[in-house]
Amino acid sequence: MSEIPALILSVALVILTAAYARRLCIGKEISISGARALVQVLILASVILLLFDLPLYWSILVLLVMAIVAGHTSYSRSGKLERTLPVAIVSIAAASLILLIPFFLLGVFPFEARYLVPTGSILIGNAMNVSSLAIDRYRGEIRNRRAEIEAYLALGAPPGLAVADSLKQGLLSGLIPSIDNMKNLGLVWIPGVMTGMLLSGANPLDAASIQIAIFTAILAANLIASTLLLHFSTDSFFTKAAQLREDLD
Repeated sequence: MSEIPALILSVALVILTAAYARRLCIGKEISISGARALVQVLILASVILLLFDLPLYWSILVLLVMAIVAGHTSYSRSGKLERTLPVAIVSIAAASLILLIPFFLLGVFPFEARYLVPTGSILIGNAMNVSSLAIDRYRGEIRNRRAEIEAYLALGAPPGLAVADSLKQGLLSGLIPSIDNMKNLGLVWIPGVMTGMLLSGANPLDAASIQIAIFTAILAANLIASTLLLHFSTDSFFTKAAQLREDLD
């Protein structure tokens, strides 16, 4: 069985990395993160095994829980602004669901738990990462451009127009990693889905076609989720009198 050597290798690499990272004062953080990752993935594997024998709605429920956790992570990056939590959850869940449906309608994957949960989690996880980056940069841009935004407001501009440039910069910053990954797909690195399929003996062309479909879906989900989050969270940066909140700093 290959899982035991793989687990031993994983633990050894985490220990070695954490030991080296002590020089950077992040050894403890890496140790905790590595331990959490190991435990969480093993729990996830156990949950997926159980889902294989349960009705499909349980898999959908698991994806909704993932979207809630992902939304809370992006909400934390916003500085926990009022009303941002439900916006973050709905944005990530909606974007992931929209891009997940075509995989099963077009017959790319059978509508089964073993395909639904992993594919959905890939979309949710990536949408969370990009949304977190985007909302964090959006908040930073608003904070740094306070004088400019307040000048717009003083001239009668609505909040959406006053922060338009900040929103655009937030989206761009969040999407840069996805765009760079797309540019170098297959040239600098082989993505995880394709790697997994190749290791399992799949045809390279089949692996490549499924990987590019997933990767383009990831990019689209990232764009939709981050756009929805930034657009509908804009009011949270302002008071009811359309003034910038003082607690953004």
